[in-house]
Amino acid sequence: MSALLAYVGKRSQLRVLLYLLLAITLPLLLTLYLYNQQFTANLEQETKRSAEQQHDHIIQGWQQEFRHIAEMAHRNAKDYGMISLAKLKDTTSQEAKTLNDYANNLLSEQTFQNRYVEQICLTIQASNRTLCAHSSDEAGALDTHVRAANQRFEPLGVESNRDNVYLMTYSESLLDKGNTQELGRVTIWFNLNTLWKVVSVKNSAQAYVFMDPDQRVVYRNGVFTGGLAPVQSASNSLSADRTTVQSVKQVDMNTQTPWISFFEAPMPRLNETFPHYRMWLLTLFALVFMLCIGGILLFITYVTQPLHELKALMNRAERGDLRAYWTSKASKEWTHIGESYNQMLNRLEDLIKQVKREESLKKEAEMEALHYQLNPHFLYNTLNTIKWVAKIHKTPQISEVVSSLVRLLQASLGKKGDFITLRDEIGLTHDYMEIQKFRYGDRIQLETQVDELTLGCLVPRMLLQPLVENAIIHGIGPAKREGMITIRTWLDRDLLFCQVEDNGVGMPLEEGNFGGETMDAEGKTTKVDHMLKERMSGIGIRHIREKIKLIYGPEFKLHIRSKPGEGTTIRMFLPIHQGEE
Repeated sequence: MSALLAYVGKRSQLRVLLYLLLAITLPLLLTLYLYNQQFTANLEQETKRSAEQQHDHIIQGWQQEFRHIAEMAHRNAKDYGMISLAKLKDTTSQEAKTLNDYANNLLSEQTFQNRYVEQICLTIQASNRTLCAHSSDEAGALDTHVRAANQRFEPLGVESNRDNVYLMTYSESLLDKGNTQELGRVTIWFNLNTLWKVVSVKNSAQAYVFMDPDQRVVYRNGVFTGGLAPVQSASNSLSADRTTVQSVKQVDMNTQTPWISFFEAPMPRLNETFPHYRMWLLTLFALVFMLCIGGILLFITYVTQPLHELKALMNRAERGDLRAYWTSKASKEWTHIGESYNQMLNRLEDLIKQVKREESLKKEAEMEALHYQLNPHFLYNTLNTIKWVAKIHKTPQISEVVSSLVRLLQASLGKKGDFITLRDEIGLTHDYMEIQKFRYGDRIQLETQVDELTLGCLVPRMLLQPLVENAIIHGIGPAKREGMITIRTWLDRDLLFCQVEDNGVGMPLEEGNFGGETMDAEGKTTKVDHMLKERMSGIGIRHIREKIKLIYGPEFKLHIRSKPGEGTTIRMFLPIHQGEE
């Protein structure tokens, strides 16, 4: 048995260990998972914000440099020397030579100062010639293959023979101030690859596409792994595989339709941003797990082991060993519980001893009751002998009186229960009157006015006989005249009323008093009170009053109404019932 209890105890400890381990590790894993998700979401938000800032920086660079190119072309178009050169019709004059040198120097200087400017050309409509300054060639050379630019900014596409170099032009007309006639055009060729190095953020992994209002690619750098996002006013979203973040913006280039800028930045990985992130996470989990194991072991040591020990002691107590006291040394709380358990064992032992003592006293009382039951049997046998002797000597009155007395003794000493029907109770009262007639003759008469519905109701045994006895002894007997005793019973409002009335000497009570009190409340011993005590101090009246109170409660009482010389009326009201409940 001890081995079985030890096995059960170990299994219980293992079960508690598993429950606690699950209760601790599952919330821990959930917390770490949520922390990882939150950390990843924050990293994505930070990457989006960084991509947005980089994209804004690129757009500001484009706008600034394009504005600078436009201002350069505007200054050249408004230059007095350039306008004067375009107005000359004689290109061989000294003035034409001087203005040509001036324009050549001006264009060469601007080309040299801006490293992304490929060339600046002045096209003169009057002489149908073009003067260009190249970034790599000598100034003044005429370029007969220059393509005219019809728009302010015109993408020229990709020069495949120059390693995918993106070129773009910006042109502005030279106007005569007098008649606003177009004299020529200033056109600037600039290299977007070189310009990109000025405006871009230093990040080789990013991708970028710049489109004009006709959605022609002006410049492309890198490859979009997630494809181009839909064109809209502004967007910032992750790619499908969550490896890149894209940003799309519309750029105001002083045109009717905005240009479009696409930017894509790689989504940094945790192991790249935080190289030892997983190691720290595993170390943290291992540390918390070890703390959980330590807490579980402490819980088993200080909680489950004393609990199983107390359970084993209780099992011994259930089998009857009331000496299975708690003697272990544990924590303060378990010591208090063990002391309470020891007190419970002592109390149980005292109660068992008390029950055994009460059982012994009960057996002694039953034996004594059996002993005293012999006396009524001798009395019955003696009365039966007197009855048969009276019959032999032909004295029937003595025989009837003895028979009535035997019935009364059997009713008062019988073992048939505490309740009898009202019909049997009235019958016992008639038996008592038969005995009294042997003494008083016909001077006392008994009249019954009984409702037939009340005869089946149960009442306490010997309820009416003591009242009739008191009426004869204390009421009619002292009157020295013929007397009448009337027994009335009726039902009213679910109550059974029983009343015994006599026309004897009566008692000095308040007129019309049917209260339950028949003595003075202050306990004064006057002559009248002495008479009342003498009349009502019989054992029968007190017995009936206490019996009604004990059986039915204090709300059911015995009421008395009496006046000197007019008799006494005793009334009782009881609940109606047909069974001994």
